[in-house]
Amino acid sequence: MKKPPRKRQPSASKAPAQTRVKVPPPRNLTPELCDRLRRDMIKAYLAVAETHGLTVEEGDLADIDLRHSLAISFRVGIPQEDGAIYSPDKAMFEVLAPHFGLEPSDYGRTFRSKDELFRVVAINPNRPKYPVSAERVSDGRGFKFPADNVVMYLQRPGP
Repeated sequence: MKKPPRKRQPSASKAPAQTRVKVPPPRNLTPELCDRLRRDMIKAYLAVAETHGLTVEEGDLADIDLRHSLAISFRVGIPQEDGAIYSPDKAMFEVLAPHFGLEPSDYGRTFRSKDELFRVVAINPNRPKYPVSAERVSDGRGFKFPADNVVMYLQRPGP
């Protein structure tokens, strides 16, 4: 028994392949290149998130190894009335801050300690000696501070 011959599909004209110019990789990462990457990536994340009705919280550079790699963090979420993304750490901070001598508005403020700039990011009541979590602004590395010290640092004029 013979099989019926196949019907030939009409050949569709193929679109020319898009050619991308491949950029050779850099020898090392530079701070300028890392910052440019972060800016370009936030634009791309915003474009994708907006198509789904979401918003993106600015990413920070972390784990920077200028010879090999870096990490960039972004948070994507449902925008609140003020346009920001809900942050459990911020909500917890606002509730606990008065118990440690801080103001709810101190969340995200910067202070200087030992000639380095830090940003207040959380309170952990399970660490009574060092309850305030802060990240070093230059590289995003986390540190723990006594609440009294942070209150004193925040009262100093200028960061």
